[in-house]
Amino acid sequence: MTLLNPVTPSPAFPPRPVDDARVQLLRSLLADRDWSSEGIVRTRLQQALALLRSQEATSLDEATWLLVADETARYLDFRRLRNLEAQLRGCPHDALRYTRADWEAARNAEAALETHLRHVRFGSYAPEPVPMFRIH
Repeated sequence: MTLLNPVTPSPAFPPRPVDDARVQLLRSLLADRDWSSEGIVRTRLQQALALLRSQEATSLDEATWLLVADETARYLDFRRLRNLEAQLRGCPHDALRYTRADWEAARNAEAALETHLRHVRFGSYAPEPVPMFRIH
């Protein structure tokens, strides 16, 4: 049984709106002026939020749950890097103009650094030893 499948509520317990940390995070994501999503993605996220806040919270399909999960995971990483950048600049993150494009560039730089460090860890900067060359 996967957790992504819709849950059928029992008649004894009517469905109630979902209002937890995930919904708060989705609200923050949609309200953040620096986090821009494509139009269709933003529309689907707004629809998901409306459904989660309504009585039909269990009617989200698996694709919508995956979209919400992926977008919120990206947003959490965006907030991590925005806070880090604000600390490095010595200003509050509200005063920093840090966009999704900045986050994507920082993620690419982090991935390149990780690849480089992995290469250095398993390799060496010293050239390979040259085999002995003899003239007969």
